[in-house]
Amino acid sequence: MRVWLAHLIFLPLAAWALITVLDFRAASNVVLWLVAAVIVHDLIIWPLYSVADRAGRLALPGPRINYIRVPAALSLLLLVVFWSTIRGKGAGTYTRVSGLEWDGYGTRWLLVTAALFAISAVVYGVRSRTGRQPAL
Repeated sequence: MRVWLAHLIFLPLAAWALITVLDFRAASNVVLWLVAAVIVHDLIIWPLYSVADRAGRLALPGPRINYIRVPAALSLLLLVVFWSTIRGKGAGTYTRVSGLEWDGYGTRWLLVTAALFAISAVVYGVRSRTGRQPAL
């Protein structure tokens, strides 16, 4: 019942968003970007991470691969979301508007990535020492 209610609520919202996006004069650019993103993901990125996942499962059989897969996926997601910020795009505008410097985002991403892998290693160590099967 909750699923149907959620669909009834969010389907009109998604339809409104789609109509709003396609109503722009530059809608062809938005649609082109969406189509290009689907093609690039399905034809290039998906096979690459499928091969990487298969190789990881061969190297670490069983559920141990999850202790590498989860922090790697979160780190990659952060990299994709903050790529423009990490490479410094918009630094001049940010400095003019806020008076602050735009530095250290790449270093922070690396620190967060290291922390994710460290937390994953600690969880794996604790679960393997307590006799529980290490699984996520």
